[in-house]
Amino acid sequence: MTSYIRKQATIAAIINVVLNSLITWLGHRRTDFVPLAGDSGIVVDVFVTSILLSLLVSLFVSKGVRHDLDAGRLRATDEPPGAGRVLSRLPARWWALGPLLGLGVAVVAAVVLRLLGALGLFGLSPAGFVVFMAVYTGVLGYAVTRWVIIRQLADRRTSTSGTDG
Repeated sequence: MTSYIRKQATIAAIINVVLNSLITWLGHRRTDFVPLAGDSGIVVDVFVTSILLSLLVSLFVSKGVRHDLDAGRLRATDEPPGAGRVLSRLPARWWALGPLLGLGVAVVAAVVLRLLGALGLFGLSPAGFVVFMAVYTGVLGYAVTRWVIIRQLADRRTSTSGTDG
């Protein structure tokens, strides 16, 4: 189960690094500076990206996990790794889980970016922003994929143990 989670999360991370780097480059290639705050600022991009990425990852990963469970390539018999109290209390449906994870991550990222602003970071060059978003979305894609898989496995484990209502 751990190798399945690691493999799926790594694939999601790679896809997100490539796609989001391209999107970021296309959106900012004609600028000289990407400000931290403002309408086209880093905080706005990170906030929107966090929610959309989490929603889409949740959709695709949830469907993939259900498919792999139904096909017998994955079993939900063991306790999923890291299925703590917080994660197991989140909704299992992708359309609720994804935005909720994204919103939580976006709030934390916005606070961190604001703190960086208070320390004197006012923005990045377009190339610096592409690198930042590549790293951020790679880590976010990996984490959200892992969380969604664990949540789906915990939900399937609960429903197959006869406690599903």
